[in-house]
Amino acid sequence: MVNPTQTAPQAANQPRPEQPAQQPKAAAAPGLTYQPNVDVCDCGAEVMLVTDMPGASAESMDVCFEDGVLSVHAKVPQRSLPGRQLVQEYGIGDYRRSFRLGEGFDASQIAAEYRKGVLTIHVPRLAAVRPRKIEVRPA
Repeated sequence: MVNPTQTAPQAANQPRPEQPAQQPKAAAAPGLTYQPNVDVCDCGAEVMLVTDMPGASAESMDVCFEDGVLSVHAKVPQRSLPGRQLVQEYGIGDYRRSFRLGEGFDASQIAAEYRKGVLTIHVPRLAAVRPRKIEVRPA
């Protein structure tokens, strides 16, 4: 599992965060960007990244892979509430996160889906580097 504040070197074929996580605690000012927490799972044939991005929409998301870096950006529209706002605890802002991918991933097959506020990204390994079980037969 990748820890955003981890300083130890990452294992081969594991994504690494580009920058340490910094998450605002107070209400967001216009133009503020959040760095969402990400769960990273090694599923054998692929690495799966899962992150909560409430308030975003699939249409506002940009997931791209360039120069070995997988980047996620989502725009979240400002919301207006009726009446005079007395307390604002929920910050509104965009999301941005990047990961440097190691060797052995198939960039042309990266897929992403967004459902109920959760973005899931599937990063398949190249067939040559996927773990495989070797059958041992009796002689």
